[in-house]
Amino acid sequence: MKVAICDDELNHSMRMEQHLLTITKKYTNIKVEIEVYQSGEELLKILEIEKERPKILFLDIEMGGMDGIQTGKKIREFDRNIIIIYVTSFDKYTMDSFEVSPFRYLLKPVNYEDINQVFSIAVEDILNNLESVFFKSNNKQYQINCEEIIVIISEKGRMLRVVTREEQPENLFYERIKNIEKQLNPLIFIKVNQGTIINLNYVHIISSDEIHLTTGLIIPISRSRRKAVKQAYSLYVQRKVGICQSLK
Repeated sequence: MKVAICDDELNHSMRMEQHLLTITKKYTNIKVEIEVYQSGEELLKILEIEKERPKILFLDIEMGGMDGIQTGKKIREFDRNIIIIYVTSFDKYTMDSFEVSPFRYLLKPVNYEDINQVFSIAVEDILNNLESVFFKSNNKQYQINCEEIIVIISEKGRMLRVVTREEQPENLFYERIKNIEKQLNPLIFIKVNQGTIINLNYVHIISSDEIHLTTGLIIPISRSRRKAVKQAYSLYVQRKVGICQSLK
């Protein structure tokens, strides 16, 4: 996932980049690439030719040349999906900025806690759109809601067994597990060994070398995946506890 910073104050953009590098380390299941631009003109030139655009953009409003409002409007002419987070030195926003449909505003100087909070919310917003996974079988397209999936198991390399929570025969599809992994929310689904992806919502017991699912199924954790699984589950628990605390 690409994240971009556009700010003509080099010291500020470098500080933001360092904060983001620290923050993104906890997202072990998401590969984050950070790009830094020093003007709206430079940013637009790259965005117009890039096939993979940033998912999240931290955009300074008060820049020389093309400011953040003008840059945001230009971006919206060809991309409505980039999450734009405006960064500003002023606590009052012009009405023009609302035409860009910004996700949030951050007030300079931006600190670690503010960036961490808004980045986490933005990532959640992006991943919440990954609601279904798609399979093909016998010239038919199947759509399964991700909430229904308990575990996906690779069999014989090309066959996937998808276990869902509904009482129905297990779904078998011809597909590679690495292709399906790209469709899944990496904060909820984790590959625990070479051929198995589990939904963390259905974990009952987790140890260093195996996971017991609520269905009674026991899944081994490969040695090479133990650290990643531990970190992913720790982040999952932190998010769940945070949600519970916010509801109190």
